[in-house]
Amino acid sequence: MKKIVFIRHGKAAMAGQDHERELDEDGIIQANSLKKKLIELGLKNTRVYSSPFKRAIQTIEPFLKEKGDDNAIVTSDLEEIHMPKDEKLSKHQIIEKMWEDEFFKVRNGISHSEHFNKIKPFLDEVFDKFKSEKEDIIVITHGVLIGIILKFYFKIKFGFSDWKKMTMPDIYMLNFDKDNNFIEMKRDNNNIERIFSI
Repeated sequence: MKKIVFIRHGKAAMAGQDHERELDEDGIIQANSLKKKLIELGLKNTRVYSSPFKRAIQTIEPFLKEKGDDNAIVTSDLEEIHMPKDEKLSKHQIIEKMWEDEFFKVRNGISHSEHFNKIKPFLDEVFDKFKSEKEDIIVITHGVLIGIILKFYFKIKFGFSDWKKMTMPDIYMLNFDKDNNFIEMKRDNNNIERIFSI
């Protein structure tokens, strides 16, 4: 059985530019705990794709070092969706409206539909490579983006209530048969130390 594993990054400090925010003390413990879990799941021989945001790279670094390969494939296609602030809506209200309406966006932001269309060529490339090779894949990225990929690319039901249940970190494992047909998705965030719920 082949696997594509989507991982949400660990807990990060709130201060600073979004792409530069680093894991906090809990996040560092989570990253080391995640490393052990991924190895226990038999995922040592994998190709890893990562968001360029610092908290994502730091979350997967202990695993990369353990498997003797410091090189994740870092790509801007795995950045979190751009959601500007709004004077009338809180961040969670914006996120909820975006899940309710795939075309909703604020100011100079981008909607779920627009963002998916922007990254679809990258996803096609990754999935085509997955189908033609024997390696499993790990994708380390952000909460909303994972939901968008599951919903729009793999046609898995995912909405605001599912997003609210996500933890830092979190793991969504998609299993495929030998002919690359999707079998099932399993969410598994068990046995990760200091796991954080919003």
